[in-house]
Amino acid sequence: MNEAENLYNGQTNTENNTQGTGQVMKNQPKLIISSYQITPKIPKAGENFDLSITLYNTNYENGVYNLKMTLDQSLEDVPATNSGENSPLTTKGTVFVPVDSSNTFYSQAIYPWQTTTKDITLNVLPNAPAGNYIMNVLLEYEDADGNQYQEKENIGIAVVQKSEITTSEVKLDSDAMVNAPTGVSMDIYNTGKDNLTTMMVKIEGDGFTTENDSYFIGNLQAGDQESFQATITPEKEGELTGKIVISYEDSTGQTHKEEKEFKTEIAAEMAGDVDENGNPIDPQTGEIIEVPQDGSPMTSKFLIGGIILIIIIIIMLVRHKKKKNKQKEEELTIDE
Repeated sequence: MNEAENLYNGQTNTENNTQGTGQVMKNQPKLIISSYQITPKIPKAGENFDLSITLYNTNYENGVYNLKMTLDQSLEDVPATNSGENSPLTTKGTVFVPVDSSNTFYSQAIYPWQTTTKDITLNVLPNAPAGNYIMNVLLEYEDADGNQYQEKENIGIAVVQKSEITTSEVKLDSDAMVNAPTGVSMDIYNTGKDNLTTMMVKIEGDGFTTENDSYFIGNLQAGDQESFQATITPEKEGELTGKIVISYEDSTGQTHKEEKEFKTEIAAEMAGDVDENGNPIDPQTGEIIEVPQDGSPMTSKFLIGGIILIIIIIIMLVRHKKKKNKQKEEELTIDE
């Protein structure tokens, strides 16, 4: 074992480590990290956090002197992963930068079974991928006889990227009416830098029944988008209110919940437009539709009813076409 290896393992070379007997000195002082604290517990990329490290001299007899502690965080030893995963890539450099201080600390002495605590404020680089990082702590010190020692300790620091979603306005039919199915839709964008998981979208509210009221998206990668669509059937005339609830987890497992409210006016159920004599009126032209009379009251009633039904179908088809054209215009606007 060479001299550098001896120093790295907390041992001095034989020249400084013996007392003329050729034997390694006994009862060497040893430093360890007894505890450390990170505030906040999981730092966010682009923000500051406080790191407090407590060192403990485990020796019951010998003190340590001229202590130098150096913090070093390198990404060179971090395994490479696919870019879509929540973990750091192999990159030279650091993700933690000291704020208003250096990464080196000095202490004159730590006596047997005593501790000392060092505090530092660090900043996480804004583009640091979410994941777990290792901070290397290099300890260099001497014993009372001037023999030099080195110890290397590691501490783990978890980093999370900012999680954020953006939604479009909730789209509803402006001419919705009672007992007529109406479409509700909304687009969801992951505008943060964190990959989101277990994403669920639900529609809630009173005064309507729903179909496909929930949709499980699952994973939504940073920069991706999804769409939610549901069908509601209003039960009463007047103002209808509801909300779309989005829940998801970030890369640390923390659950987030966001709500998007919507409201619209519901018209009365349409039974068909007729004049004062019961004759059907064309909804497009406003003119009375002539009903042939064959002398049979039942035949006339069935014929009128059939015409009214056709008018209702025409109205629904026109509304459906308007809705489709409106959705196409909104999609073109978003693409631009």
